[in-house]
Amino acid sequence: MRIMQWRVPPYDNGSYIVVDDRRDAVLIDPAMGDRVTIDAVKEHGLHLVEILNTHGHPDHIYGNAAVKEATKARLAIHRLDAYRLGPERPPTPLPIPPCEADDLFDEGALTYVADLKFTALHTPGHTEGSTCFYLESENVLFSGDVIFRGSTGRWDLPGGDREQMERSLERVMTLPPATKVYPGHGATTTIADEIPTLRSLREAGVLPGLRV
Repeated sequence: MRIMQWRVPPYDNGSYIVVDDRRDAVLIDPAMGDRVTIDAVKEHGLHLVEILNTHGHPDHIYGNAAVKEATKARLAIHRLDAYRLGPERPPTPLPIPPCEADDLFDEGALTYVADLKFTALHTPGHTEGSTCFYLESENVLFSGDVIFRGSTGRWDLPGGDREQMERSLERVMTLPPATKVYPGHGATTTIADEIPTLRSLREAGVLPGLRV
């Protein structure tokens, strides 16, 4: 397995392509980096099977339509965030090309690429359908906007909920401490490195109900 990663301007989004030994691949959050990911697929001779959205916020889904058109990949998102891809999505300052999901998931194993054993962890709080993607065999978590290096995702936008975020963070922190975290924004981190971050947020009263 190989992970290709980019930090995409203007919001420093994390965009990731995960490739198996046969060059079948999954793209996590095109963000506004559709051009760079399309070029990478072509340059490396990849077969992009599926686009996974960690959630439906505009900065994460902006490139969905362009990548789908260029690669013929399918698009998947948690069913509770599916409305954010269609005409019923909340108003946004970004003019996002329309692109509805082909596949909806809930919780559990994702079998889009047989050799990439992803597990969808439903982690609401940032949005209703916010999801982390866990590769247990590789000790890797793609955390979307749940946990970042030195901070967490916000919960004050429509569909957000602080108590749900606290429960989701607790769940993520039960993963092995050495788990490498590829977040929705910023640099990579590990579960162990973020436990002090969460404890400091609890003690400061930002996440008062957090049990970490």
